[in-house]
Amino acid sequence: MKILLTGASGFIGSHILINLINTFGKDSIIALTSKEIPNVNCMIYKSRKDFDLNFHDFDDVSHIIHAGSFIPKDSVSANDLELCVGNIQYLKELLAFNLKSLKKIINLSTVDVYALSTEIISEESKIKPVSLYGSSKLYCEEMIKAFSFKKNIDYVNLRLGHVYGPGEEKYKKVLPISIQKILEGKPVDIFGNGDDLRSFIFINDVVESVVNALSKDVSFKNIDINVVSGIAISIKDVLKKLIEISGEMVEIVQKETVHSKRDLVFNNELLLNTLLSKETDLMSGLKIEYGYMKSKYENNI
Repeated sequence: MKILLTGASGFIGSHILINLINTFGKDSIIALTSKEIPNVNCMIYKSRKDFDLNFHDFDDVSHIIHAGSFIPKDSVSANDLELCVGNIQYLKELLAFNLKSLKKIINLSTVDVYALSTEIISEESKIKPVSLYGSSKLYCEEMIKAFSFKKNIDYVNLRLGHVYGPGEEKYKKVLPISIQKILEGKPVDIFGNGDDLRSFIFINDVVESVVNALSKDVSFKNIDINVVSGIAISIKDVLKKLIEISGEMVEIVQKETVHSKRDLVFNNELLLNTLLSKETDLMSGLKIEYGYMKSKYENNI
């Protein structure tokens, strides 16, 4: 097995890379990257629009894990035209190689392909992206499906929800922002009444799902799966858990918001029946992320 991994230096991709090397050995992994990664077999590309690599460079690749894409750090960048179109251009460039030994593609997509809904979201829910980012990832899913049909190879589209854990601080998400404020002795903010429900899935659960999708036998193929938590929690309650973990007296400040209440609740039965044996308990995952960020904070003081 020769595995090509894109996005190996990103939050999720870096965790996948470590697991792949530990599971299959360093010689079985190629990281397609714009920057050299120490002690990893790397193929360096020039740009997302033009890799400037040889057509036959990936002739021996049997499996691709496509984790490399633009992921918005906030709601504004989720509609950045150039960055979102870059997701499509990047995948187009990747699929243009010979790939004569390819057997399966694992594509990391997003739950942002679904329509806004007050219902519990599953793989059967309505598809209607509300951002350019979601639209770009949906288009990439369709590209994968068309390519797989044409080349007679297998695919799995994994639609990721809110992934948390060490490294998440690269994005402007509620957990790392709140942890950072707690560490700095500042109040944490809640917008609105904090009753909005969210579903947080731990990074280790995502990695396990990706690697299992890679190694499943031939009967497991050509499917879309939501990689999400099936347990929803309010923003207010998750902040209370972080404060409990910190052991500090932290003020929660309620701020006004122009956004209407929106819950993100998922049915993850398909995930648990196929790729993930068990969800990581939220409190356990939060302790790991808090400890990681506390260590970084103390080392930077």
